[in-house]
Amino acid sequence: MLLVLALVVTLLQADIFKPNHYLSLMDFRELTLQRLQKFVSVEFLGRGFDVGDYLTDPRRFMALLECLAFSDYSLSIKAGVHFTLCGGTICKLGTQKHHEAYLHRLNTLDLPGCFGMTELGHGSNVMGIETQAVYDPSTQEFVINTPTNEASKYWIGGSGQHGKVCTVFAQLTVGGTWQGPHVFVVRIRDDNGKLLPGVRIKDHGPKMGLNGVDNGQIWFDNVRIPRDALLDRFASVDAAGTYSSPIPTVSARFGTMIGGLTTGRILIAQGAIAACMIGTTIAIRYAAQRPQFGDKLIMNYLSHQRRLLPGLAVTYALQLGMKQLKAAAFDTPKPDPKLVHVLSSGLKAAATWSRVEILQQCRECCGGMGFLSANKIGPMKTDMDVDVTFEGDNTVLMQQVARALLEDKSGSAAMNDSPQHVALTSSSHITPEQLLALLKGHEQYLLSTIRGAMQSAAAAANGSSNAKAAAAAAQQAFDDNLDLVVELGWANIERLCMEYMIKESNAAAATASAKAGLAALRQLYGATRIEKRQGRYLEAGLLTAADAVALRQAVNKACRQLGGNGAVPALKLCEAFGIPDHILSAPIAFNWRQLGQTL
Repeated sequence: MLLVLALVVTLLQADIFKPNHYLSLMDFRELTLQRLQKFVSVEFLGRGFDVGDYLTDPRRFMALLECLAFSDYSLSIKAGVHFTLCGGTICKLGTQKHHEAYLHRLNTLDLPGCFGMTELGHGSNVMGIETQAVYDPSTQEFVINTPTNEASKYWIGGSGQHGKVCTVFAQLTVGGTWQGPHVFVVRIRDDNGKLLPGVRIKDHGPKMGLNGVDNGQIWFDNVRIPRDALLDRFASVDAAGTYSSPIPTVSARFGTMIGGLTTGRILIAQGAIAACMIGTTIAIRYAAQRPQFGDKLIMNYLSHQRRLLPGLAVTYALQLGMKQLKAAAFDTPKPDPKLVHVLSSGLKAAATWSRVEILQQCRECCGGMGFLSANKIGPMKTDMDVDVTFEGDNTVLMQQVARALLEDKSGSAAMNDSPQHVALTSSSHITPEQLLALLKGHEQYLLSTIRGAMQSAAAAANGSSNAKAAAAAAQQAFDDNLDLVVELGWANIERLCMEYMIKESNAAAATASAKAGLAALRQLYGATRIEKRQGRYLEAGLLTAADAVALRQAVNKACRQLGGNGAVPALKLCEAFGIPDHILSAPIAFNWRQLGQTL
């Protein structure tokens, strides 16, 4: 797999992939399409990109698409919509007839695809979509219709200009009986790019970023599609109009229908982490060679270290989290879908929210240079700002993580234990185990607080005799504590990432200096995660005021270890990302003194 990745990264050296910040909207879209066409035209170790790998070789599928994020985010997202959302949905929910009809044409981009889930009136609430699909047994067709403007498909990537086929989510009705959301393959343009009868599309036009992707709004006016257009691996309708499914309930079927979003979330999280790798590398390289107020390098100022180095630690922690997620999703014979869903939701939210903060710090720490498009940080910031709300709004995703924790009875005993004070002032060195204990105590405190509120509310509603009222009261208590609910999602992901960092750094075969760097990085991650929310730790009795002082000192010490000595430890950690120079491309990552000569 590493050789395949190297081949893709080498491909990205071609002139077509070099940044061009002078393009018009339409020219940028055309270039993005040409870049994708170039990607699909190349073979890597004897074969090109194959959307069928979504099922048969998911590691290869993911690895090839992940590399595109290093080049340009519009290219990455256009590829992700086409191959992962459209193609992956056909792979997962379709059957052999669908695979034979569509996959080869998707592979060659002969049939550019898009994904019709989001509606003007329904973003996170996919179960509530309003697009209709009614089966007509007299013609053996489904009739796809947009009953109101709010039911129009909205923000559909690839639909504004290039898309010819769309996987459309619609509420299925058969014989007058509602069966819930199902997915249909609907042609929206013919092979020449002309809109088909009954299909209307409005191009969204310019956006604050990601302008290489042609987003649009779609309306269907009683569009008739053949019975075989239903992706029928988990539900089918026979010619006479009899509906059947091995999944007995609408809610369970719905979970299956949207299961393909997990792969997209993994790609988005990995793309955010890739941006953090690039941004921190550029900013730290610049800081390690740029003097200010005499000969003192800006990286030697504690304030600068405090702004840049925690982002480096978070990037490593999240990357280790992704390693665990991919193993759970792709390296086990029977992945646990709930585990994968919860971890992918939490990591997607944590990675993209962290990217926002990290790139902003990188941009500011580079001063005016960070505002220059050629130095890459600014364009990444604006292009990727959408990642906090697409493929699942981050706040909603963190609520899903918390909900899973609250519903998990297996770990409830340990998590219901009262969190204990961890004394940081009793020793001269704060250990990783102490930091992990604090992170775990934070998670315990939040979980027991929210669970206690829900249980008290249910009991007050007399749950023993009125289960419905008790459930409603518990839900209201959940809603009344949504601030803590989102924080619980964060607490879970941060505790897991700290566990991964301890495990990986202990197992790493490295030199003494490298081990010291990893230890400082691990210390910085854990200490800054706690310091960021230390008010809650003080509220819970996990820390005292004296402990908070010790924590600040530990953060400063780790910053000095990584950022001192010409920032050699931090630079080596950046180098370990393995990002080649043609991907970094920012002039300030090399020799800022030659800027006038290199632009």
